[in-house]
Amino acid sequence: MTGQDLGWADGHLWWLPLAAVFVLLLVLVHFQLRARIIARLGHVPLIEKMTASTSVGKQWLKWMLVVTSFALIGAAAMRPQYGTREAELKNRGIDVVIAVDLSKSMLVQDVAPNRLKAAVSELKNIIDRLPGGRVAVVPFAGTAFTQCALTTDFAAVKTYLDDLRVEDMPVGGTRIGNAIRHAMELFETKLTDAEKENPAFTGLEQIEPSHYKAVILVTDGEDHDADAVAAAQLASGRNIRIYTVGIGSQNSAAPIPQIADDGSRVGWVTGEQSQKLFSDLNVGLLNDVAGAANGVSAIYGQTDVAGTISQSLDTLEKQEYEHQFQDLREDRFQFLLIPAFAFLLVEALLTDRRRRARRTGVGLMAAKARVTP
Repeated sequence: MTGQDLGWADGHLWWLPLAAVFVLLLVLVHFQLRARIIARLGHVPLIEKMTASTSVGKQWLKWMLVVTSFALIGAAAMRPQYGTREAELKNRGIDVVIAVDLSKSMLVQDVAPNRLKAAVSELKNIIDRLPGGRVAVVPFAGTAFTQCALTTDFAAVKTYLDDLRVEDMPVGGTRIGNAIRHAMELFETKLTDAEKENPAFTGLEQIEPSHYKAVILVTDGEDHDADAVAAAQLASGRNIRIYTVGIGSQNSAAPIPQIADDGSRVGWVTGEQSQKLFSDLNVGLLNDVAGAANGVSAIYGQTDVAGTISQSLDTLEKQEYEHQFQDLREDRFQFLLIPAFAFLLVEALLTDRRRRARRTGVGLMAAKARVTP
């Protein structure tokens, strides 16, 4: 569709103008019922004479004005578009690295459906609230790797999050400090081959990182290393804030399930002496990590995680990543709203009363002569 073709931005609202047709049918039914009621009351000429001050034609006109206005307003809600205009588009935001714990304890089902799936769902909510910028994904357990480098394509980031699997981690355990250090390495990023071919990045050798960066660390807090807080302090020295999201139950430890390739549970993870291994949420460590890097700690299920983190991220200094011009289609809904409101104004000012016939002087004299004895 070219810019000179008529289009509808919200075409799924097609039923709104059609609703006016339904209202018109109700009006028709109303007048038919009115006529039947008058006919049942008795002498039709007498009843019509009693209601002679009301104009049925004007009533029809008032209803048609209202129905037409509703139809125009419904069509305007569909946002008709015609023509184009050149607009300057800027992508401003911050760099965010999402570090997701993929240790086996993330399969515990103390939150529905399990910790990992709950984490992915909450991370998508956070991404939806980001005004712009770039996002990367770093899965970690005993080691960490880059699943998705910093990108402005948030839809791709969500796809990578959906593809996260615990069984993809080559090394078990949980090393939060290692994940933080790996995330720090991503903030100094040169242009990818795809970005070099994008006209929006012409003339740039490297994307300058924003003054403030952020790491969103999603984990149950069970750390098998002792340098998580030290790594967070190092990140703070580089203007990197760390936001921790705790996933799991604080009240009681839960057993770690053994999951088959088809996703079914086949048993429980056991230790060296065949005892069940349990996992619980380490809130204290998560608070310490967030505090060391001037961030915020949130617990899934107890607070509005997406709202809390997105509000804090919004206070950070933004960086402009892309600057380009694009042809956008012009909205023309105002050409439907103007006559719609004009019709409603006319309807409000229009009365449904008949105009009384004026008696001439001759008529008055004749009437007086008839009553004079």
